[in-house]
Amino acid sequence: MNIMLATVQERTQEIGLRKAVGAKSKQITTQFLVESVVITFIGGSIGIILGVLISIIVAKVAQAMGYAWDLVVTPISILVACGVSVGIGLIFGIIPARRASKLNAIESLRYE
Repeated sequence: MNIMLATVQERTQEIGLRKAVGAKSKQITTQFLVESVVITFIGGSIGIILGVLISIIVAKVAQAMGYAWDLVVTPISILVACGVSVGIGLIFGIIPARRASKLNAIESLRYE
């Protein structure tokens, strides 16, 4: 959420300009929610890839040490992880998106 709040603050003038030329609050809310979901989805995907790679390495090391440890990564677990990532993006993107949509166009253009 902190990243999105910082994004709203950094882009205050852009938001004001968009509102001044006719963007509706719903469009701005949607833009920031989509950005939040994309950021968390990318982060979640990188986390899944790194997690699977580390799990493979740990399983190989365990097998080399004589343990019978098989790695099991199911497609459903990957889908659940992606879904959780998107859900977190939506939940933590709501407050910054609403804050962005409620900015006053004139005040936003004056902001430095």
